[in-house]
Amino acid sequence: MKKKNILIIALLVVGICGLALVEGYIRPEMRRREQKYLAEQNDPLTHDFSRLLEFKSPYMGDASNLSNLNYHLPLGGLKMKFQLYPEKLTAEITYEDSIAGIETELFERTLVYNATANFVLIDNLEALILNFEQYSYAISRSTVESWYGVNLKTLQDEARWAEEVQRPLYDRAYVKSFIEKNFTVQPRAALNMNSMRPNQKKEL
Repeated sequence: MKKKNILIIALLVVGICGLALVEGYIRPEMRRREQKYLAEQNDPLTHDFSRLLEFKSPYMGDASNLSNLNYHLPLGGLKMKFQLYPEKLTAEITYEDSIAGIETELFERTLVYNATANFVLIDNLEALILNFEQYSYAISRSTVESWYGVNLKTLQDEARWAEEVQRPLYDRAYVKSFIEKNFTVQPRAALNMNSMRPNQKKEL
């Protein structure tokens, strides 16, 4: 009987110690890692491209897929409104939350990253318009494809994406050059869907 009681007490101590380990270290550590991972998804330099692959689609007209893709990109936590123009194979995304608190450098590389991701993963998307508080940024598949010099579908490979899309974003001069040469930028007050020409840059 004594041995049985000792065994029960020992098992109880082990259980309490195990519970303390789980609650005191393992779970907090898991939460810390999860929070770190989620924070990394807000920066193109650390974003996990593999989480986007489930949103590959041959058609830009799938509104649910397109919105989910952009919710999983940097800036995905902002409130967005989507407008599709199937006859023009164009998608327009309006970010309704303020970006005032986002550093310019981070914002600029996010523009490059998000636009590229949309064209790489949506096969027939020909033009994209990104609207923010003050400016609208329009870009076309042809200019992006010319910039990278490859069929954009080949960049769905994770290793190629990391090397050819993500790594260059560490270079701010590269990012600025991409924006200057590939985006058409217009003040929001001047925005007119019928006059937006994504393959031509308008100087401000």
